[in-house]
Amino acid sequence: MTNPMKKLTALSLGLVAFALTAIPALSAPLASIPTTQSVLVAPVDPDHFTFSVTGDNRSTGHGEPMPPSLDAICREIGLLHPAFTLWTGDCIEGYGDTPKEADAEYDVFLKSASLTGSPVFNAPGNHEYTLDIALLPVYKKRMGGDLYGSFDYGNSHFIQLNSCSIEADGSLHNAELDTAQWAWLEADLKAHVSAKNIFVFLHHYPFGPADDDPKLDSGMADTAVRDRLHALMVKYGVRSVYAGHNHRYYRTVKDGVEYIISGGAGAPLDASPEQGGFLHYLMVHVDGAKISTDILQPWHLLVDYPTPTSAHVANTQPIDVDINSLVFRVAAPPAGKTYSATAGIAYKKKAKVVETKVLSTVAVPNTKLVDVTVSVHAAKARSTQVDLTLVDSPAK
Repeated sequence: MTNPMKKLTALSLGLVAFALTAIPALSAPLASIPTTQSVLVAPVDPDHFTFSVTGDNRSTGHGEPMPPSLDAICREIGLLHPAFTLWTGDCIEGYGDTPKEADAEYDVFLKSASLTGSPVFNAPGNHEYTLDIALLPVYKKRMGGDLYGSFDYGNSHFIQLNSCSIEADGSLHNAELDTAQWAWLEADLKAHVSAKNIFVFLHHYPFGPADDDPKLDSGMADTAVRDRLHALMVKYGVRSVYAGHNHRYYRTVKDGVEYIISGGAGAPLDASPEQGGFLHYLMVHVDGAKISTDILQPWHLLVDYPTPTSAHVANTQPIDVDINSLVFRVAAPPAGKTYSATAGIAYKKKAKVVETKVLSTVAVPNTKLVDVTVSVHAAKARSTQVDLTLVDSPAK
């Protein structure tokens, strides 16, 4: 959560100038980071879709490994298969890194992020480059050129802000926005005010528990920055603002705007469990103008495959979840046959049929195998058995 400020050397200023010249025009939609699935797929129904939110997975210190919760969270997001994931920053430790060390940390993060199976958008945090501005070119090379920007999805508009911003003269502004970004933000909000929902995400939280200064209930530089940002959120009817920086879950509503801190992807926790200090990720469901959020903890959604055509799904979360990417790699079906899925729960000598569906069957290149992707409703505190069987193909 530290907010370091660092005077820029002539060399660092040169690196910043180089990095700034590489920033693309903001007329183009915000690009996701370069994972194995970087392309947004349009929703079947623009009024109904789900996205995930998480962030702050950095390690406990320089040279320390990424926390195991990073892979666990990304793998579970992959099972639930939202349309995309918003990351609230601090995706590497960064502090004390050489450019080569930071590059290696991005290797680890991007490999994990690819497990989500969905596009990922990252709002830069203070650990990415604020302690050493020489790490900014590494960030831009590995994570893409966009430090801030926006995109449309379904009925909604999404805005990524960079609260570790850099002015045109190369000066670093930690926990606030630079002059150009303020102007861009209001213009972007004004241009998309007709969207059914507007969501904003950034690293430093506008409202929340006290940070370094116990009198300041914000992760922003000061109350003037926070209040300026909040005024824009209220003016243009923003639904929710997601942030990180504080390693916990926290939610509040100010003047009709929902503010959520989701900084529980593995960095050292900043609070007791009762105060939101627990590992977590969010699944946000958009249903027209209705927004609902599930708070999920890693290692409570476990899948194993006893045989190639059967899966055992244990959901120890306190809520039901819909798994939308349960993948079986099996022999290609013979001519005239296709795969069908069945699922059920057995508990206290009672059996219950569970809704399940084959979503796709895709050939694995250069093999005689196929990947069969199945969706299944996983009831809370229960284990669900899913089985594939060969059936006759539907008549054409």
